[in-house]
Amino acid sequence: MKADLVLHGGRVVTHTGEFHGGVAVRDGRIVAVGTKDALPGGTREIDLEGRVLMPGVVDPHCHLGVDYDYDEDMRTETAAAASGGVTTVLLFARNPNGGYVDFYKERRARGEAQAAIDFGFHWGIQREEHIPDIPRVAEETGVQSFKCHMGYEPGNPIGIRSSTDAWVYGAMREAAKLPNGVVSVHCENTELAAMLKEEMKATGRQDLGAYTESRPSFVEEEAIVRVIKLAELTGCPLYIVHTSVGRGPEIAAEARARGIDVTVETCPHYLTRTAYDADLDATAKISPPLRDEHEQDGLWKALLGGSIGTIGTDHVPFRKNGGDLWSEKPGVVSFAWELPLMLHHAVHERGLPLSSLVRMNSYNPARRFGLYPHKGAIQIGADADLVVVDLDEEREVVHSGKGTCLWEGHRLKGWPVMTFSRGREVFADGKVDDAQQGKGLCVNRPASERA
Repeated sequence: MKADLVLHGGRVVTHTGEFHGGVAVRDGRIVAVGTKDALPGGTREIDLEGRVLMPGVVDPHCHLGVDYDYDEDMRTETAAAASGGVTTVLLFARNPNGGYVDFYKERRARGEAQAAIDFGFHWGIQREEHIPDIPRVAEETGVQSFKCHMGYEPGNPIGIRSSTDAWVYGAMREAAKLPNGVVSVHCENTELAAMLKEEMKATGRQDLGAYTESRPSFVEEEAIVRVIKLAELTGCPLYIVHTSVGRGPEIAAEARARGIDVTVETCPHYLTRTAYDADLDATAKISPPLRDEHEQDGLWKALLGGSIGTIGTDHVPFRKNGGDLWSEKPGVVSFAWELPLMLHHAVHERGLPLSSLVRMNSYNPARRFGLYPHKGAIQIGADADLVVVDLDEEREVVHSGKGTCLWEGHRLKGWPVMTFSRGREVFADGKVDDAQQGKGLCVNRPASERA
């Protein structure tokens, strides 16, 4: 039977290696993988001319509908993601005033009406009542991933409520009972962060480095050690989000050697920018903060050594006030540039194998959050979520959308040139196909829909 789409003549890169060939797609899924001779004919056939074919990026960490309207963000930001080779995004979503079952139904429906690519959720623990509700929420939303925040002092600019140790422990006890349960934690000691912030504010400093120095590395390291202990006690898989300190992956590796299931995520901004870069000001505020070259070097050592599991963007469009450092909202956008940043800085500059990048960008996040084998891999039966990359293309970062970009004008080598979501061509020839918006699907399904 003829395929709908055949991509051939490419350098196909998977999480285990690479080969010269391509894939065939029918009804949105991969039906054949191999050399051109092993592939069926297709209604549409594309010669990749030696360019790289990889699984689409599974971005495990973003926040949409926080400062801008949710519907608007799901439209504009998933389009930006598609332009960067991202085919699935997972939103860390919070509902501080209620539960998550009705919230899921609303957010899923609104998201599917707008999104260009597939999306899913993690639920934020923002009130004590969220914890005993975890079994029901997992059953009725299909979401088995829950996030506990630390480091957000009362009155913080974005209204996040930090979890106590009791909340983290309680959430872990419940999530550990689920087939794919996992608790993600933003690791910073909340009390220390609050105290040191007030001390730094009293100095009158408004530079970006002041924010970093108000939340020193040990504030993050101590929290990492603490939540790993709670994961050990409960047997709950732990996902440490947006790690900014070089010691973090080392601590996690030591824990894994003791049999603790812990995954470390870092972000492109921690790998490529520091708090002391001359062109950055308070609008580059992120939580946890950008750090110095010492911490950055530690993260690169960990990434190249294999102790970082995933790359997440922590993409969040915020309106920045451009004024007071301490009331500035923390967050930047990077959907469109995460893959080019990693191709340039990790693959070209530091020799990271492409298969290792695929593991961190696609395979590992898909496995961690229960999406594999449908997502994160090039294999028969998987969704045809694919990105074609030109490793030799060089161009500058240009940002015209919402939020703060830290790389405007940076010249990068290696860019996505085509993105397919379940076999649909979403991005090509430098633009996103508007007709594909509203065709993304929620990857989380309640038990009643999976039966």
